[in-house]
Parts: sequence; C-alpha cells; structure tokens
Amino acid sequence: MACWTPSSREKKSSLLWPIGCRSRPADDMDYDESVRYLNRLGNEVLGMRFGLETIRALLRTLGDPQQNFPSVLVAGTNGKGSVASFLANILSSGGFRTGLYLSPHVVQLEERFQIDGQLISRSDVAACLSQVADAVRKSGCQPTYFETVTATAFLYFSRYAVQVAVLEVGMGGRLDSTNVVDPLLSVMTPIGLDHQKQLGPTIEQIAGEKAGIIHQSRPVLTAPQVPEVYSVLCSRAEVLQAPFHKLQENEISVVNFEEGKSSLTFHGVTATPRLLGAHQLQNAALAIRAAELLAPRFTVSRAAMAQGIERTRIPGRIQRISEKPVILVDGGHNRQAAANLVRFVGAETAKPRALVFSMMRDKDIQEVAEILRPAFDRVFVTEMQSPRAASVSQLLEAFPEATAVKRVADALEEAKASSVATIVVFGSFYLAGEVLRLRIG
Repeated sequence: MACWTPSSREKKSSLLWPIGCRSRPADDMDYDESVRYLNRLGNEVLGMRFGLETIRALLRTLGDPQQNFPSVLVAGTNGKGSVASFLANILSSGGFRTGLYLSPHVVQLEERFQIDGQLISRSDVAACLSQVADAVRKSGCQPTYFETVTATAFLYFSRYAVQVAVLEVGMGGRLDSTNVVDPLLSVMTPIGLDHQKQLGPTIEQIAGEKAGIIHQSRPVLTAPQVPEVYSVLCSRAEVLQAPFHKLQENEISVVNFEEGKSSLTFHGVTATPRLLGAHQLQNAALAIRAAELLAPRFTVSRAAMAQGIERTRIPGRIQRISEKPVILVDGGHNRQAAANLVRFVGAETAKPRALVFSMMRDKDIQEVAEILRPAFDRVFVTEMQSPRAASVSQLLEAFPEATAVKRVADALEEAKASSVATIVVFGSFYLAGEVLRLRIG
C-alpha cells in the first residue's frame, strides 16, 4: 500500500508528515469535520469521565504512541499551563524536539498541540483526528472529548518523533487521561480548592487526586504548598520511593520594571518573562528547576533556559490587548487566580477600573466576587456561550451592584464607554476566548 504524500497545502507547514508514514484512512475528515466530530462528543467538563480503561484501549488500537517518547506531567490548581509552557520552551531552546499538550484551549483548538512552540497545522489536526476516529470504530470504545484530544496529542507527537513531551494534566491526576504515561518527572503547581464536585470537597482529597501522577521511583517537584497539601504529596512520594523536591522560594531574586514586567534570577538563570504577574516568576522558577531535574538525559544551558522563559507566550493569562484604555484578559476562575489578579491590578494599573465578569455556575462565584470587589469601581456581568455558564441573574447574586449585559461583546463595549482607565476581563478561559476572538475579528 502506497504511503500518503502530503498535499501542497500541508507542505506549507514547517512540520511535514514524517518518513515511514502509513496510509490515511479511507474516510478522512477535513479540519471542519474534525472539529464537528469533537463537538459531538459533548462538553469537555460536563462529559468528563474519570478512569484510564477507555484511553488505554484507544491507545492500544493506535499502537500505544505515548510509549514512543518520554514525558513530563504537570498538575496543580493554578499555573500548570504556564509552567508546562515555560518548561517546553526551555527544552526546545536547549535543542530538544519538544511536544506540548495543553488544556483547555482559549481561542482555537490548535493551541492544545504544539511542537517547538508551533501550533499543529489544520491538516495535521484532521489527519490525526481521522486516525483516532478510525481507532475508536475499531476498538468499540466510546471516548470522551478529553480522551479523544489526549489520544490525538500522543499520536501527533509520535508521528513527528518528539524527543520529549510536556503534558498538562486536565483535571485531578490519578484518573486523568494523561496519566497513562510513566513520566520522567511529575511537577505540582500550587494546589487549592477547585473542581470540588469532581475531586472531593476538601483540599486533602483534591491533593490526593493530584498526587496520583507521582509514579514509582520517579522524581516529583512541587511548588510551595499549604501544609495539608504538602503532607499528602510527601506521603505519596514516600510510599512510592519517589525522590521529592520542593521549590525554594528564597532562592528566587526579583527585579521589578514598569508595566507589570519583572525579571527573576534563579539558580544562575536571569530572565524577564513576557507573562505578567508576580506568580509567573514562581512558575518560571518551577520550570527552571524541573529542567535541572531532567539532566543529564536532557541537559539545557542556563542561556537556553533564559531564552525559553522569555519566548513563552500563552493566551488568557493577564494578557494585555489594548492600551487606551488598558484592557487585560485573564482566564482565571478560582480564589487563587482572583487573588493573583487583584495583586497585579492594584500594583500595576490605574484607576478607575472596570471588571467584565462571568463564571461557570459550578464555581464558587460568591467567594471569587468578594476577592475581586475591592479592586474595581464598576462591574459588568455577562453570560458566556457555554452550557456550564452561570446566568446573568446568578452572577448578580454575587455582584448585586453590577450592570447586567447579556452578550459578552456588548459588556465589553459598555465597559469601554464607562470612561475607565483599566478594564479587566476575568472569570473563565471560555470568557477569555470569547473576548480574544472578538479582537481577532
């Protein structure tokens, strides 16, 4: 059977389908059909099903592509996407062909699948998802949205022979689809209360689920944690004889500049991240320490580490999209993210400030509102296009002083018309995505 040859459109991508490819399935989907196929699988969170049996069956049918490269797992409540992105860029800057898997996407599906900082091409989305769909039919399994995109990521990284992949855990850890790998290293970002319905009502239970990515004799690195979380992680590591490492905050030196930018020096690496906020300096240091722990198998110079930190961009993380007025877009959706945002806007933005706010109805809206309220002079609540979105009336219970605007685009326009110096969009990655897509047009 003849090997598939990329079309002229596919050849425009700098990443061509590799030598030794197999034939494409006879009923290949194009990009739009692939997106519709995914959307038919249901909402990513509402359709979430914990367990590894389905993803393992699907991957077996695909030839277990996740076994063709080593991986690093990154779990936590806040900052895992940023840490994963920093680490992937560090490894790529060090000369290693590096895959990066993120979730959820903010603006476009392609954000989830990256190699050396480049988003997957639409033709590769279609080709990989077509093969995954073919494997679904052959295996008889019924994967969820997240299981399907995770399998797609593994297939994509295997096809392009990455030397290492950095995988952001979706939710929890123990039963998350990414946890089918035997990681070189497991990284924990700060853990707090979020997704209690799925992971448990207490921080100890949540930490226990996330600690599930710690594997036998494999090293684990954690950001600073509250004592209850630290105890859970230490106990899991001790049982599995996993070398345990903790980021030392007192080893991070910080120099602040204007417009919210700061430089950090950590273990001989000095860098100025593009990502805004003091919390991103800790995230960058955590990624540097993770890269150190991957040596000698993956040895990266200090200069390459700094380059990797400085080249990292990721949408929806205190992202500045306008200057007059200043408009910041942040996908944070829990108390830790709200506290990080309030610290940043209080120190780095001018008054008066307006908040454009929406959240998912399964989040602790009231608690987040109480953290945000002191930082803003005007609040506009609005409703996202998601089956999980809180209604305007629910949002008004948390912000009774707010102006209710049904559509996100109209809420942003009303905020602009209110003559404030700073506008902040906050509450969900889905909200961030809607606003950023408006900007794209």
